[in-house]
Amino acid sequence: MRKLLVMLLITAPLAAFAKIWIVDSNPGSTAKDFTTINAAHADASAGDTLYLIGSPVNYTNATLTITKRLVIIGPGYFLGENPNTQANLGTAFMGSGAFSISFAAGSEGSVITGVEFRGGFTVSSNNIVVKRNYFFNNSVSINASNVVFIQNYFGANVAVGPGHSNVLISNNYIASSISNAAGSMVEISNNIINSTVSANTATVQNNLIRHSGVNYFTGSVVRNNFAFAGSNLPAGNGNTLLPEANFNAGFINTASTDGRWQLSASSPFKGAGYNGEDCGIFGGLTPYVLSGLPPVPSIYSLTAPSVGEVNSGLQVQIKAKSNN
Repeated sequence: MRKLLVMLLITAPLAAFAKIWIVDSNPGSTAKDFTTINAAHADASAGDTLYLIGSPVNYTNATLTITKRLVIIGPGYFLGENPNTQANLGTAFMGSGAFSISFAAGSEGSVITGVEFRGGFTVSSNNIVVKRNYFFNNSVSINASNVVFIQNYFGANVAVGPGHSNVLISNNYIASSISNAAGSMVEISNNIINSTVSANTATVQNNLIRHSGVNYFTGSVVRNNFAFAGSNLPAGNGNTLLPEANFNAGFINTASTDGRWQLSASSPFKGAGYNGEDCGIFGGLTPYVLSGLPPVPSIYSLTAPSVGEVNSGLQVQIKAKSNN
């Protein structure tokens, strides 16, 4: 399953997309095609790419149901907390308590990355990649197959419905619980999870489970995970229980909101994964990327004078980097 999903992850963004649209909700901005994601979705064609500019204004003005194959790219999150992120530190956020976002029939093959979500989020269409996004304080529901959720920062819980297969949930920080219903085939790997794991016919490996309560593992492969002492993590298969203080000492516990989860120099999680990789969000095949920077080049420094000269023109200095 991992090989199939990684291939989906790699190949989905490489398709030939028909057109690139700029979506900018900043007041007074003129270099744009749309001001809301709703309007962009209505006018875009399947295969188009939507670039969202950092802005203090919500990109949704109503509930958004995505019914076309799109690539949606925002600038990332926690941009002011980590070095060398974006010159514009504004995030691109969508949704609210009133407005939710969902991927429905017709959106198969879509990719969304670098966006902040503040409302409900549901995937009900197969073949969706959700990568490097921030889910502020809302639950996420997955009701589809061949779905990839990697390198995200979740402020609440994640749940997979029954009867779905080839769902990969990897290298995410999950502030609450994670569950998959009976009859679904899921891989849950290299996550930090702060509450209950409820796994049915799942592969659960290389996770750092930061609680001492009861977990539920039914017909699942459970290996090379760490949890607080007192948890019912199955014995053997590389699973380890640690006192809470010792567990938390495995992180650097400083720096940014997401950077604090990097492993400390003497962390017990280093090399303790199933294939000898590190446990946690910075280990495995798809390590977490600080600030959820999308896999496109970013300009993190821009210096330009207010006026130019006739002979020399306008001397502009930029610093940029790739974010694979």
